[in-house]
Amino acid sequence: MSRVASIAAIVLGCTAAMGTVLAEEAQAPKNSAAAGKLLQAADAARQTKNYPECVAKAKEANGVAAKNAYDSFTINSLLMACYAGQNNVAEAIPYMEQVIDSPYQQAAAKLPILKYLMSNAYSSKNYEKAIAYGERVRSAGDTSEDTAVLIAQSFYLLGKYKEAMAGMEAIIARAEQAGKKPSEKGLNVIWSCAVKLKDQAAASKTVEKLILHYPKPEYWLNAMANILENREGNDDRIKLMTYRLMNEVGILKRGSDYRDMALIAMDRGNPGEAQAVMEQAFAKNVYTEQKEKESNQRLLDSAKRKAVADKANLANDEKAANTAKTGDPLVELGGAYLGYGMHDKALAMLTAGIAKGGLKYPDEAYILLGIAQERSKNNAEAIKAFNKATTDPQYARLAKLWALEART
Repeated sequence: MSRVASIAAIVLGCTAAMGTVLAEEAQAPKNSAAAGKLLQAADAARQTKNYPECVAKAKEANGVAAKNAYDSFTINSLLMACYAGQNNVAEAIPYMEQVIDSPYQQAAAKLPILKYLMSNAYSSKNYEKAIAYGERVRSAGDTSEDTAVLIAQSFYLLGKYKEAMAGMEAIIARAEQAGKKPSEKGLNVIWSCAVKLKDQAAASKTVEKLILHYPKPEYWLNAMANILENREGNDDRIKLMTYRLMNEVGILKRGSDYRDMALIAMDRGNPGEAQAVMEQAFAKNVYTEQKEKESNQRLLDSAKRKAVADKANLANDEKAANTAKTGDPLVELGGAYLGYGMHDKALAMLTAGIAKGGLKYPDEAYILLGIAQERSKNNAEAIKAFNKATTDPQYARLAKLWALEART
């Protein structure tokens, strides 16, 4: 994070304050007679940017035995301003810390100094001090998001994930209440904290917000992590639906996944989808070794031959599905039409199959209907369909992600 203010900006504030300090001698408090002349000389040097002379005179005044408390404040203010004027942060910081705690420091000048101390502590990786100054900045009336983010990130870097997450959630909530797009960086901090705290509910909620506002493949990988970890134990129907979502959101990458998806699609009586999937794989050059290319080319050729025969028989399949006792054959036929990119026919078959009822896999039917609606550019109806897949927990999780995809 960049500093809240530059050291030069602090100099300007100090310069304005210093003029008041040394001009209002008629008002209490006052500089002592013993140190006053040296301080006037130091300030005159500061005003002409003769910072070495200013430092020398201020330090000479500091050696005056009879100096008073207000002299000490003035000396610290001058040294802070002069070292800042030379961009000597290391020397300026200790005097800033003394000036900010002085009862003589003007209230209006405190906030910019506190913000600089907070920012400098963060940049120096002194996160405990950054938090302490950050809280003082907020107590002084600062309500900016930058300060809140710096405090939350300091907690995070200290490993205090609960505090970091609470702080960042408050920032995101304010942005959302104001109708603003939540910060991608802020959402990532919350997600990372939730993962470290093993708060699955918070992690899921946050990654869904990331997808909704910043639909990147890496966020989809995070959202689907549990599903992908457990997919080997799933039946082929769940696997195929998982592959479909991976393909839709751009995270189907491995050649073995394309091949597995195509094989399952063919086994499920959907050679059109198998052909389309393998054509994508070859278009993306996912197979680099010659043996892989030859093996998967044979799979693609097989899918093409089966697709030709299957397409020729679709009319007969439709007649048989219409006379079946349950809607399952119509749903299967709807899935096949989806594989061929015939979205209108898919919608008709899936709608009829669901209406007929008696479905063995109703959640699968609703997800397929949602896919068909989305590909027909009717996302609102797609989301309604996805939201009806609630019977089986595995399908329900996939359906929730499909609905999220439709919203993006």
